[in-house]
Amino acid sequence: MSLAAPSLPTTAVARLKAALAEFARAWKRRRPAVRSMDKRHLGAAATLIICGAVVATAIYADEPVLNWARGLSLPVIHVFEKITRLGESGYVFALSVLAGVIAVLLRGEGRARVEAGLTLLAARAMFLFDVVAVSGIASQVLKHVFGRARPKLHLQLPDMVGLYHFDVLSIYASYASFPSGHAVTAFAMATAIAFLTPRLGAPLFLLAVLVGLSRVVILAHYASDVVAGAALGVGSAFIVRRAFAARGIVFKQTAHGARPRGRGLIWPALRARLRGV
Repeated sequence: MSLAAPSLPTTAVARLKAALAEFARAWKRRRPAVRSMDKRHLGAAATLIICGAVVATAIYADEPVLNWARGLSLPVIHVFEKITRLGESGYVFALSVLAGVIAVLLRGEGRARVEAGLTLLAARAMFLFDVVAVSGIASQVLKHVFGRARPKLHLQLPDMVGLYHFDVLSIYASYASFPSGHAVTAFAMATAIAFLTPRLGAPLFLLAVLVGLSRVVILAHYASDVVAGAALGVGSAFIVRRAFAARGIVFKQTAHGARPRGRGLIWPALRARLRGV
């Protein structure tokens, strides 16, 4: 993606259209990624391990964890009802769009380094948006393909709906337990932001764990749904990062994998633009 915009339209709508066209041109410049056989084997092994972990959690943890959650006090449940909202994708979509729009509108005829920082901010916002979009779409597809009944439905109709009740290709929300969409979003965002700012990784993953736990506490999901959601979120972030790195957008390919581009550019660019530089 070009690092400067020497000539930009004057209206806000025109600027946004030009920025999207610029991103589309950059997206077409895909460089073929070289993946060694070892990495492919590692990816296959990781997939098998994750599938095994989900199955093991379903067999050995779903029922005892559900019984534990049923015994929690109301004050604890109310706390987790607030935490669970942090896993809603709407916040991320809104913030990423807002950041991207602000970055595009602030671009002008300033110094090349300032323009590069603002362009990078817009590209990073697009990366976060795409991570949430890709992981969310994958989550919704899997939810309706598997059609697993939610814990609340199992508790309401124990004789009709078992612990492992699946209604394949169901369109109903009560049969959309697997995987947990909130866990998908929380872990996808934790991973994506950690790619960009590693020091935020630990607190964000802790928050993602709390969001995942909240889904079990409020009886919206089983433990295995959360494990599957966490894996899907992390995996989606890796896939989107690889796609961006292959095009030189936000990330660059190195011998040690994808690395963020333009470290230290964004905040100085924002400060300079706010000062009118």
